[in-house]
Amino acid sequence: MKLHFIILMWGFTGVLGELIDLPAIELVWFRCIIAAVTLGLMLRHRIGINASDRIRLGLIGFLIGLHWVLFFLAVKIANVSVCMVGMATVSLWTAILEPMMLPTARFRRGDFVFGLLIILAVTVIVHSELDQSVGFAVAIGSAIVAATFSILNSPFAQRLDHRVIAFYEMIGAAIFCGLCLPISALWLSEGRGLDLRPSVTDWLYLVILAVVCTVYAYSQYVELLKRMSVFTINFANNLEPVYGMLMGALLFADYRSLGVGFYVGATAIGILVLLHTGLSRRKPVAVN
Repeated sequence: MKLHFIILMWGFTGVLGELIDLPAIELVWFRCIIAAVTLGLMLRHRIGINASDRIRLGLIGFLIGLHWVLFFLAVKIANVSVCMVGMATVSLWTAILEPMMLPTARFRRGDFVFGLLIILAVTVIVHSELDQSVGFAVAIGSAIVAATFSILNSPFAQRLDHRVIAFYEMIGAAIFCGLCLPISALWLSEGRGLDLRPSVTDWLYLVILAVVCTVYAYSQYVELLKRMSVFTINFANNLEPVYGMLMGALLFADYRSLGVGFYVGATAIGILVLLHTGLSRRKPVAVN
């Protein structure tokens, strides 16, 4: 039950991204700062780890920050449903990248076949929803980054406290987004400059996003990796795009702007991801 609640919370991040009236970089910056402060207050004096681990976790946090910026940018460029379909490819990117990044992992020919089928499904969506293609491409970029930082992050989950891991990675993500604020001001703000004054409603959604979907969901996800089977978590993790798309359709009527080709391609991606998970039983990777 806890695992499915965590996956539901990750699916809900896309909805919150639609509700918060901030550019993507500012949104993620506030999210990471609130999450880091909350974790720091929870841990107090229990955050001591060696300097090497701090640096590496901070750098992984840079990738997490990039992943979230691309994720929310995709939501704002397109919509929740398009973003979630792009994120559904994350396990397949892991299948491609894991053998390249970890010497103990083997490349599987079946993964190559799944990759080709995913490309066909993506082609159906892009041809059907050309006006959403930019947002869809950004979402796929977010999925690639998610696969990368999850592979790098996996060894830490077995030997460090899950909240400590989240704390240092949130600091790294906040620093990354802080460095990217000029990019938001110059190219992503549509002439408004930096938007660092969220409304009261935005603050409410930001706190929910940071505390529930980040501090709780992400840290508990790391903790579950220590005591649940890889297959169980991986299979459930692929429900995130389904939850996100359903909530986006129900709350924002995304379905009205999407054609038949989108649903054909999205369904194909969902089926392929679940089949790939069942056959390969690899480690879960997506974190939103």
